[in-house]
Amino acid sequence: MNTKLIRILQKYLLVLFLYFFISPNTYSQVNIDRLKQQKKKLEDSLINLGYWEAIVEIENDSTFKIEEGKPYLWSDLKVYEKEARISISSLDKQIGKQANQYILKKALQKYLVENYHKSGYPLAKANLTIEGLNANNVLASVYIKPQNYIVYDSLDIKSSIQSINSSYLSNALNLEIGRAFNIKDFRAINTKIESIDQINLSSSPTLKFENNKAIIGLDLIKETSNQFDAFIGLVPNGDEVNITGQVDTRLRNLFKRGVALDIFWQKYSANSQTLATALSQSYAFKTDLGVSFDFNLLQEDSTFLQTDLNIGLEYPFWKLLTLGVSYKRQSNGVLREFSPEEIDDIAYRSSETNAIQLSADWNRAINYPVLKNDYYLESAFGIGGKRILNYSSLPEVWQDVPENSLYFSTRIKLHFQRRLAKRFLIEIIPQYNIIENSALSQNDLLRLGGLQNLRGFDRNYFYSRYYTLLNLNYRYFLDNESSVFLLTDIAKLQPVINWTYAFGAGLDVRSKNGWFRIIYALGNELDENVDFRQAKIHFGYIAVF
Repeated sequence: MNTKLIRILQKYLLVLFLYFFISPNTYSQVNIDRLKQQKKKLEDSLINLGYWEAIVEIENDSTFKIEEGKPYLWSDLKVYEKEARISISSLDKQIGKQANQYILKKALQKYLVENYHKSGYPLAKANLTIEGLNANNVLASVYIKPQNYIVYDSLDIKSSIQSINSSYLSNALNLEIGRAFNIKDFRAINTKIESIDQINLSSSPTLKFENNKAIIGLDLIKETSNQFDAFIGLVPNGDEVNITGQVDTRLRNLFKRGVALDIFWQKYSANSQTLATALSQSYAFKTDLGVSFDFNLLQEDSTFLQTDLNIGLEYPFWKLLTLGVSYKRQSNGVLREFSPEEIDDIAYRSSETNAIQLSADWNRAINYPVLKNDYYLESAFGIGGKRILNYSSLPEVWQDVPENSLYFSTRIKLHFQRRLAKRFLIEIIPQYNIIENSALSQNDLLRLGGLQNLRGFDRNYFYSRYYTLLNLNYRYFLDNESSVFLLTDIAKLQPVINWTYAFGAGLDVRSKNGWFRIIYALGNELDENVDFRQAKIHFGYIAVF
């Protein structure tokens, strides 16, 4: 036989020999080792649960026989810190209970977090040592090692441009230089940065320790959240031309210190205009407090002038919950005299109201429609006193109310949006607003109507003591930020007005530098026929920078 052929046959015969005789033994050995490892893990787990006499036997490839035996109890737990014995109440409560090391270590870890990891000792650890067993009792000792004391160093901020003052950001995140390291503050960085306009994180924060100092790295990106929108209108009025218009400005992170300024002005008829301004700063005065100053003005023809002043404080209480308190002063001034016919119709009184208002907000409002699940809540409750001015000079029929009275107000708004499909989203926005006062006048009532709330009607079209309003938007997104939508508004006003509704459609187109919006809406009262000639068209371009 050919020598080469003999070598080939020998090679394949050797392979067959190894397969039939050696492989089964190798597989069997591997399987036995695996079962022994599993048996050891089961025994260790049972001991950690307090079953020190547990017996584990292998019955076959997939079955173990377990006899737990009697559970052991903690009879003595000694805790040492820096060689000094201390007492921890959560561990003392374990004495006499089953010697479950999982429960003990969980309680111990919670103690470390609260007393060390949040107080400058992020590397603190505790070692559990079993000292002995005695008649179903376990004797153990815990040794706590605080390790090094760590303080914050300066933030390591990476950003293409300086979008925020580093000192302000350190204060907002509770990461001031020299302050004791707190693991809770580090874990809250993402949530807190989301609450600051015009900045966001491009990646998760980093943490490293050098020379007993914590160095936190933040990779920041600037986001465009400033908005500006304005238009001027000319309305013929006989031989005259009345100028109307609107300015809506929202500026965020002014001076790179979290200052926000909102200005909204609208002149919607020859002698009627509204002005709303709001100035605020979060994490002011190197504290967690936010401060706000609001001033609002409403002039209704030559009938009355109303001003509102609000000064408030806010505090980030828990996660996305913010609590606030503010002082409100409202002045209502009647601007003209009324004829006898007008006096018999509607009452107008000059007044002054001083109130304290409590607020609770969850999350923050979205600046423009985005294809994502989200929600936020705004609520405010006020109580105060109201005084009617020049009470004795009022027409007698208008003196049928007390000169001094209590004032109550409630405002609740919920914005909820949810994706229904890949590109479909529904927005559900219920809100409720009410004022309670025994001396209400026409110029004290809430105003409703316009693009900001009840679409399809002129701004401030309705006067009401209370209203319940539901806004519904059904959106189809052309991309992540541009959408076409249908709208439905339903409102219940005070009994004299009853139910109103609106329906329509709109388009929101978001670009790099702005946001174009056009809305067609028709509003109607429930007991009236639909008149398409009364439809309103709202359109404009909002610059974003």
